[in-house]
Amino acid sequence: MLERNTLTATEVANLAGIPRARVYETLQTLLTKGLCVLRPGRFKTYGAANPTAVKEALLPGTQRKIDTELETLQEEQRKLVLKKKKMSSDADDVINSLVPMYEKGLSDHSPLEYIEIIKDPYQMHKKFVQLIAETREEHLAFVKPPYSGARERIEEHFTQQVEPLRQGIRIRGIYEIPKDKEEIEWWFKTIDTAAKHGEEARVIKELPMKMAIFDERIVMLALEDPVSKQISLTTQIVEHRSLAKGLKVLFETFWEQAEDYHILKG
Repeated sequence: MLERNTLTATEVANLAGIPRARVYETLQTLLTKGLCVLRPGRFKTYGAANPTAVKEALLPGTQRKIDTELETLQEEQRKLVLKKKKMSSDADDVINSLVPMYEKGLSDHSPLEYIEIIKDPYQMHKKFVQLIAETREEHLAFVKPPYSGARERIEEHFTQQVEPLRQGIRIRGIYEIPKDKEEIEWWFKTIDTAAKHGEEARVIKELPMKMAIFDERIVMLALEDPVSKQISLTTQIVEHRSLAKGLKVLFETFWEQAEDYHILKG
């Protein structure tokens, strides 16, 4: 119809290649949308509407539809904002009801409150990193296999010691010599890395336990299982100055017995 001035319904059907039975329905749809015009006469003819009028014919309806969708989205957004505020308010109510219980618990002292048990290797690793960061004067360690976690995690322990060493904190470690020959190379490399950053390192044939002492105040240790005779990976953290000082005496005893690792390496 754009290429002809006027066309009969039959001509439209022939040129468009659509069944004649459907052409009237199609033309009526186009008329309704304002895309064509009807020219009355002896024979009804149809012509295309001016293309510039198409925008004016179609846009208002489309815009109304979009406006309706935007209003719906805005309403949904408003509901979500209210839901978010309610969730935050509910969370505050729960926390406010729990805090007094927590604070009351802090005031109820237990004789075992200075003992913490950690069974998960990753949590033990995070606790060690935290205690190293909080150390202000001295860190002592019995380093004994089996090691909890991957080698990368053990190596990260030494990486975390770099900053305390730079700050002048004294770090000493006594390392039990591995019985597995395949571990020796990695073991020496690990000690080399620690010593390069300033740790004082010695080696010994056997240690009684895995242990770390922080500022003569906090002790981390893993004791031998009395049944299996194996070192347990369950870690105990005890904040007790008297215990820490006593275990430091034990450390100093083994320190005197241990050798500089360079001797063994050579």
